[in-house]
Amino acid sequence: MPLVSRQQTADSRQCETRGEICCVLFAVCCVLTGCATPEYAIRPAPTPDESAAAIQIERSISAEQARDFGRQGARALGAVEVLAGFPVQEIVNRLSRVTERPQLRYRAWVYQDRGPNAAALADGRIYVSTGLLAYLQSRGSRTDELAFILAHELGHTVAQHLVKRYQYLQRQQVIMGLLAAGASAIAREASRSVQQAGQVALDAASVLADVSNSGFSQEQELEADQLGIQYVMRAGFAPRAALDLLDDFQRFDSLSPFLRTHPYMATRREYLARYVSEVGSPEQRLQQLRDAQRLYPPGSVSWNNLQRQIQQLENN
Repeated sequence: MPLVSRQQTADSRQCETRGEICCVLFAVCCVLTGCATPEYAIRPAPTPDESAAAIQIERSISAEQARDFGRQGARALGAVEVLAGFPVQEIVNRLSRVTERPQLRYRAWVYQDRGPNAAALADGRIYVSTGLLAYLQSRGSRTDELAFILAHELGHTVAQHLVKRYQYLQRQQVIMGLLAAGASAIAREASRSVQQAGQVALDAASVLADVSNSGFSQEQELEADQLGIQYVMRAGFAPRAALDLLDDFQRFDSLSPFLRTHPYMATRREYLARYVSEVGSPEQRLQQLRDAQRLYPPGSVSWNNLQRQIQQLENN
């Protein structure tokens, strides 16, 4: 006589099935909770990966995104062209010279979009919307404000956030495949209610994949803020303008915190104001440049670029 009846065995399997699906759901939820806004921290200077593999990823991603902007009527701006009172390309040139990747060919583009948006491609192209220029023009066409927006976008390019996101998504594809395969295998022997739970796991995995493709992470946005304000200060623009701009930008904040990819503007401003107060003195900036310079071989393009900035600060 069996020690466990068939009904007990079936009930046991069903409990195990529910437990396994709960584990799948828990794993997905753990990844989703990574959307919480990171704590304030001073982030180290980026060390760009200029390997052939990284450059190929940059080119491939940029080509794909450039096609999307092309469908929105994007066009390259002239070297001395002025739009809405801004010499956009001249501002880009001034900022790009003080980044950790001055050798990239940074080029400003404008595209048709009523929203106040800007974007950076991995290869150095920077896109600003007609809506952004109109919005800044309504605030008096303050060059320092556009400089921070462009510098923030340059930060994404210099820190290679698109390359890192591409690599992250590659890893996520493997994880999602394992989750989907596991949930599918579980559901084959599960009851109707358990099958529905398994489908929830698959739907959650699908949502997660969509969120991963939707934009930069909050950590990357905050890093781009810090890099951007560094470039603003190095290039001689007023960092205070960035804080004023983020104050006004709160009108565009999403009301829902669910699945946010950008930190709230109030959080960005708070962290940026704290950063400026902590690293804004010439002595602190000089030390920061020297620390960054140690990451590069003496005589390299980035090392020489940082050396020029160091000498400029020492001579002031």
